[in-house]
Amino acid sequence: MNSWKDTLIGRFDAAAATYDLAAAPQRRVAQALARKVRALPLAPAPEVLEIGCGTGLLTALLRPALPGCRWLANDLSPGMVAACARRLDPGRHPDLETRVMDGEWPDLQERRFDLVVSSLAVQWFGDTVAGLCRLRRLLRPGGVLAATTLGAGTFAEWRRVCRGAGVEPWTPAFPTAEGLAAALGAPVSRAVVRLDCGSLGGFLDHLRLTGARAAGPGHRPLDPPVLRRLLRAGRGAPFVASYEVLTVLWERRP
Repeated sequence: MNSWKDTLIGRFDAAAATYDLAAAPQRRVAQALARKVRALPLAPAPEVLEIGCGTGLLTALLRPALPGCRWLANDLSPGMVAACARRLDPGRHPDLETRVMDGEWPDLQERRFDLVVSSLAVQWFGDTVAGLCRLRRLLRPGGVLAATTLGAGTFAEWRRVCRGAGVEPWTPAFPTAEGLAAALGAPVSRAVVRLDCGSLGGFLDHLRLTGARAAGPGHRPLDPPVLRRLLRAGRGAPFVASYEVLTVLWERRP
C-alpha cells in the first residue's frame, strides 16, 4: 500500500459514520447506475463483484433487483466495509460477502463474475484505465463492467475559485469522456450532477464528511492559512458544485 492510498483509507474510515447524510450526489449517481444495470441482459443468478462499496448505497439498491445473485462487496476502507455490513447484515444473507480489498489490484485468484459494478470509486485508482482493464478481465464471457467515475469537469467551480486566488487546486486530474472512451475502447456516457452547497465552506464540509477531501497523487493539500483565505474571500457567496459523472458499460464478448 502506498502513502497516498494510506491517506485515502484514513479519510474514508473517518467519514464512514457521516457519509450517508452528506452523500446526496453519490446517492443520485448510484440510483442512475442501478437503473442502467437493471436494463442489462445479465446471466440468471449472476455472480457480482462490487468495487468500492462504501456504506452500501449501490449494494442496497441493486442486489435485490438481481434474483439469486451472489454478491462480493469490497472497499479499500475497513470503516466503509464495516458500515456496509451494518447496513446489509451479511450474516443473514449467505449470498452476500463483504471484504476489505484494494479494487485496483483485486486478489481473487481464478474467480470470475457476470457483473463487475462500481459507483464513484475507480477515480481513486492510481491508474484508472489500467485498473478498469484489470477488472474487465475478471468477467466471464458475456459479462459486463458497469462503473461510474468522475470526469474532467468535476468541481470546476472550486478550481475557478482556487485559480482566481492564484492557488493550484489539489483535486485529482480526471479524464474527459472522450479520452476515457478512447483509452478503454469502450462506450462512455456523461452526465452532470449538481450539489447546492450553500457556501464554499459547505462544499469543503461535504468533501470532508464523504471522505473525498484528499489531494490527488503528487499534490499536497492546501495549507490551512490558504484555505482560510479562500473561505474569507468566498464568505456570503452561494456555491454550487458540479460532479461530472462518466459511466462505462463495457461488455466482455463471448
